[in-house]
Amino acid sequence: MALLATILISASSYGQKGNNRIGVGADLGIPTGDFGSYFKTGIGFYAKGLFGVGKSGQVTLTTGYSSFKNAGDVADFSASVGTVPLLIGYRAIFNGFFIEPQMGYSILNFKATSDEAGFFTQSTGAFTWAAGAGYVFNKQFEVSARYQGTSKNGSSLNFFGLRLGYNFSLGGSK
Repeated sequence: MALLATILISASSYGQKGNNRIGVGADLGIPTGDFGSYFKTGIGFYAKGLFGVGKSGQVTLTTGYSSFKNAGDVADFSASVGTVPLLIGYRAIFNGFFIEPQMGYSILNFKATSDEAGFFTQSTGAFTWAAGAGYVFNKQFEVSARYQGTSKNGSSLNFFGLRLGYNFSLGGSK
């Protein structure tokens, strides 16, 4: 996080043209596919650097954390999956509306507890992509939706996300 903050502050200090912002907010993630068969709707938060390139675009750097708990009632068993995306993207802006493709890497953490097997945890990383669209009100308040997919060795962790956020100005043109 400190590295991301340093990059954001350094990039904004060079007086780039366009709109430079830091966005923060909350996510609601609805699992899809096989992932949706085993896990419930998740919640999370995000932080995003938005670096203006001209008047209608921004390069984006996104990270955050989302957590999903196991679905179904299995006696004496609980599991959760946490994901930390590290994504780069481009936001094309059209009068407040935007589209934003992204790609990068996610750190995944799986935890399970059962009376028989005890506690188990495993961490890994995988390629991640996302495609989103949304609207920014008054250049600050953001409402968006995205589809995010993470895959490794034939397994996938995919979800549809709904996001509410606030974007702080770092300077540049308003």
